[in-house]
Amino acid sequence: MTKTGRSRNLVVFTDLDGSLLDERTYAWAPAREALERLRAEGVPVVPCSSKTREEIDALVGELGLGGPFVAENGAVIVMPAGHLPFEPPGARRAGDRLVVTAGVSRDRLVRSLAELAAEAGVRVLGFAGMSEGEIARRTGLDPAAAARANRREGDEPFLILDEPEAGRQAIRRAAAGRGLRVTAGGRFLHLTGDVDKGRAVQNLVAWYRQAGRTVSTVGLGDAANDLPLLGAVDRPIVIPRADGAPDPLLARAMPHAEQAPRPGPAGWNEAMLAVLNGDRLPAVEAASGGRR
Repeated sequence: MTKTGRSRNLVVFTDLDGSLLDERTYAWAPAREALERLRAEGVPVVPCSSKTREEIDALVGELGLGGPFVAENGAVIVMPAGHLPFEPPGARRAGDRLVVTAGVSRDRLVRSLAELAAEAGVRVLGFAGMSEGEIARRTGLDPAAAARANRREGDEPFLILDEPEAGRQAIRRAAAGRGLRVTAGGRFLHLTGDVDKGRAVQNLVAWYRQAGRTVSTVGLGDAANDLPLLGAVDRPIVIPRADGAPDPLLARAMPHAEQAPRPGPAGWNEAMLAVLNGDRLPAVEAASGGRR
């Protein structure tokens, strides 16, 4: 099918858990209509997730996606070899893919997390300290998926076991002093190097433009670690959480962003159909009744 005028230059950057995927079940079927229409109109859909490269690899075929994706909160960008007429700086070959990594290694993050916890005076539990069975229990993933989730390259998910809010602030300050970042996802905090989803989006857009392509961008996300992604796109859309309200941080930071009508993949589907139909969604501040 020939692309419509509205979708000709469109690229969609999307979070997965809580957005395109159901937060609890990881189902994506409610978004099928929009995904099929995006595929028919040739619109690239670029997952941007805290999930690992292996996890997203297992999903993209199921979702019918064949383009780039961003893993581990921006620490890893993957694209098919030949997707661009040049290889991005720092790219390495991995089979028929190109992989660009940024930030710091997981080994360093694991060591740093223990040091940060001691400095902040809190107890933490990271993926590296969990068995794959415990990761499966805490995430709802099956054992094979939990194993993929634990094969990380540049992001360490963790929990604070006591005084989570005070501990979060203390450990975030300690991380910043070492040039590291702590961001909040749907279930876990994440320790990374100086990377985020927004920088990865900016890199991909810059590479598209370097290749001579005009790009218009839409971004969808539901959690605090999606804020850089939403800030890097032309048209940010906030997916509400399970209770129907947006993440408070996103609501405060982006009151004029559009808000999907429902949580999860059903809301994602309605939001993307609105985009393709040339419609606007209510702003976050209006959709959430002014809640902050």
